[in-house]
Amino acid sequence: MKKITLLFILLLAFTTQAQTVVWSDDFNDEDISDWTLTDSDGDTNNWGDQFVINDSGGSPVTPVSLISRSWLGSPLTPDNWAVSPSIDLSEASGLITLEYITQVAAASWDEEKYSIYVGTTNDISVLVNSAVTLTETLGDAGNTGTPTPHLFDISAMAGEPVVYVAFRHWDCVDQDFLSVDDVTVSAETLSIEEFTEPNVYKIGCNNQYISIYNVNDEVNYKLISLTGQQLLEGKTSNKTHTIDATSLASGVYIIEISNPLTNAVFRKKIAF
Repeated sequence: MKKITLLFILLLAFTTQAQTVVWSDDFNDEDISDWTLTDSDGDTNNWGDQFVINDSGGSPVTPVSLISRSWLGSPLTPDNWAVSPSIDLSEASGLITLEYITQVAAASWDEEKYSIYVGTTNDISVLVNSAVTLTETLGDAGNTGTPTPHLFDISAMAGEPVVYVAFRHWDCVDQDFLSVDDVTVSAETLSIEEFTEPNVYKIGCNNQYISIYNVNDEVNYKLISLTGQQLLEGKTSNKTHTIDATSLASGVYIIEISNPLTNAVFRKKIAF
C-alpha cells in the first residue's frame, strides 16, 4: 500500500528549494492493492504472489519486497507489470529522482531483465512508449545476490499532477526471481508562503490572462514557474491590472506581488 509523505510547505519569507520525499512504498505491509498488476504473459504468475524469497532451509534471503519470478519449480518467461498508485508531482521541481533497491539470486541464474516506464497514465499500452524509461539486465560476475540501490532521474515529470511508475519484469527465462524494494520518489519542491497586506490582493484567471485586483500602491509582480524560473515581470499602480500570459504553456505557476513601500510579498499558486 502506498505511503505518502506530503510535500512540505516550508514557512519561509522567500521562495526556496528543498529536497523532499514525495511518495514511497517499502512493501512491509505486503499490501499492493493500490498498485495495478498485469500478467501480460498469461502464466498466472505475477508480482506479489510472494513477498519474501527463502532458501532451502526456510530462511529469508530477501527482505519483504515486491517480487516477480522467472522460475518456480519449472522455467517461466515473465512479462509482469506493476504500476504504482498515482503520484502528485505538481509542486515538484528541479531534480526529481526515483530510487529503489533490486536483488536477484546469489547464483549463476541471476540475469533478470526489467524496465521502468514513467508517465501520466497507468495504461501499460501507453506506458511502454514512454520517453522516460530505463531497461537493464541484473546479475554480476560474482553471483553474489547483493541488494543493489538504483537512482533514476525522472525530472521530465516535473509539474505533472498525476504520474505513474511502472516496473516490468520481462524478456528473460529460467533464472529465478527479481526483488524490488524501497521505491521512493524525491523532488525539489518550490516553497510558497502567501503574505497578505491589510487590503489583500485578489487574483483571477481568464484563459491565459491573469488579473490582479485591490492594488492600492505601485507594486511589482512576477510570474514564476514551479522550478523557480522567472517568466514574466512588471509593475503597476492600477487598481486592477491584467497580465497577458498567452505566450506561456498551460500549467501551474506562481504569481508574486511585492510592495516596495511596505516590503510585503504576496504569493499564490495559479493554474491556467
